[in-house]
Amino acid sequence: MPRAFDEKELMERVDNDWDFLAETVEMLANDGRALLAEIRRAAASNDPDAVGRAAHTLKGMISNFCSPTAHAGALAVEQIGKSGDLASVAPAVETLENSVNALIDDLTGFVSTRA
Repeated sequence: MPRAFDEKELMERVDNDWDFLAETVEMLANDGRALLAEIRRAAASNDPDAVGRAAHTLKGMISNFCSPTAHAGALAVEQIGKSGDLASVAPAVETLENSVNALIDDLTGFVSTRA
């Protein structure tokens, strides 16, 4: 099964610093999941601005991990939030959540190979 991220590009970005990578993966696991919860709350409250802001922040965080799928999911939710129409947000948030969780799981497994 292919990785949820580009391993070669990621290791180049972190200059092969496994300790730094482990720290950033932990931050993504904590802060990324908190942002997903914020997106869900904002969507449930019908607050498109908050959806867009949280998705934008998550997109920036994800961009550090060379994951086109998770990045595209965050961008899609951000654009829905910016449009002001949350009619299609639920499936987009589910897709985003699945891709972010897959990314976190894959990164955590990858980092654990060097523990």
